[in-house]
Amino acid sequence: MEGLTRVLPAFGALAAVQMLVVSTVDGLLRPGYDPMRNWISQLSLGEHGWIGTVNLATCGLWLVLAAVGLYRRADRWAAGMVLWCGLCLVALAVVRTDAGLGFPPGVPVEQTVRGLIHQMISVTLAVAGIAAVARLGPRRPARLVAGAVTVLFAAATVLVLLDAAGVVPGTPSGLLERIALFAGLGWIGVFSVRAASGSSGRRRRAASPTGGAGPARTPGAARETAEAEPGW
Repeated sequence: MEGLTRVLPAFGALAAVQMLVVSTVDGLLRPGYDPMRNWISQLSLGEHGWIGTVNLATCGLWLVLAAVGLYRRADRWAAGMVLWCGLCLVALAVVRTDAGLGFPPGVPVEQTVRGLIHQMISVTLAVAGIAAVARLGPRRPARLVAGAVTVLFAAATVLVLLDAAGVVPGTPSGLLERIALFAGLGWIGVFSVRAASGSSGRRRRAASPTGGAGPARTPGAARETAEAEPGW
């Protein structure tokens, strides 16, 4: 069981790679889909929408598994945010978005309650993802990446609203959304694995003074080691 727990965080990296590859290839192959303008969740619409739906749902499942593995081996707040991201992706697969921004071709623009709920889930996904990024990895770089993802997502949101309202048609909101999502998932994928590995090592070192696994350290030496290690 312990071996399985150690493997689980790697699913965070799987989610990042799958989202990047599947959404990119699927978007390039869909007639009428513009990766610069259209958002990833719109791939759940149209004739082959099942591909986009399965992609969202399985990536969400991988993040849930990664969060389970991170819970006892890394920052628990970060693990909780990763779990929330996974649940949000599954929810986005179930509650699909409205047709709009010219996709699917020939389908009238929709404005439904379902679409509004989808947008609200998307916002909570972004917030949870930004929080997870800020808590994983070395603190300063993590916060810089989280800030960049925040700016990108906010800009994408403003641009898509302007596009949908016809004020500024054809904005690159889809591109900004992709960069933000891929950057966030990539950071979570890399550092969920590294955090799990580093956490287990620190736990073993912390146990040695009382558990007999190694020589006891003085409080000063323990403090120096703790200060030298990056925060996760």
